[in-house]
Amino acid sequence: MEATHNADRSVNDAILRILHKTAQPLSTIRGILELTMTEAMTAEEKQAWLQQAVEQISQANSRFEQLRRVVEKQAGLYPEARTLHV
Repeated sequence: MEATHNADRSVNDAILRILHKTAQPLSTIRGILELTMTEAMTAEEKQAWLQQAVEQISQANSRFEQLRRVVEKQAGLYPEARTLHV
C-alpha cells in the first residue's frame, strides 16, 4: 500500500510541476497579445512580438503534451513507464 501511495504522490508532484511550468508561457502569451493590441507599432514590430507568442505557445503545447503522457501513464495506458522525470 505504501508503494502505491508513493507512486500516486510522485505522479501528483509531476503534474503540479508541469502545470507550474506551463503558467509562465501562458502569462507571456497574454502579455504579448495585450501589448500588440494596445501599443502603436510597426508591422515588423508586431510580427516580431507575435513570433515570440508562437514560440511561447509551442512551449506551452509541449508542457500539455507532457501532462497528457503523465495522466495516461497514471491511468495505466502505459504501465511500463511508471517512473516520471519532469
